[in-house]
Amino acid sequence: MSTDLDGELIMIDGKTGAFFALKGVGLAIWRKLDDEPELDRICASLQATYDVEPAVCRDDVQTFAEHLVTSGFAEYF
Repeated sequence: MSTDLDGELIMIDGKTGAFFALKGVGLAIWRKLDDEPELDRICASLQATYDVEPAVCRDDVQTFAEHLVTSGFAEYF
């Protein structure tokens, strides 16, 4: 379950009650993960908007996606 609230995405796991609040870069990554499963394309898109080195972007997006999976908010990455 999720809701958009003032530019922030609030996601709640109905089974555990855990929640995530995403905004800014985290929200941008979430939306890109939903549309584009390829890490390099996600980073290319983020680098067009944010000043981030390719290796840093790749590591950060990978870590973020893995955290979403282990927290139960994404099924795979």
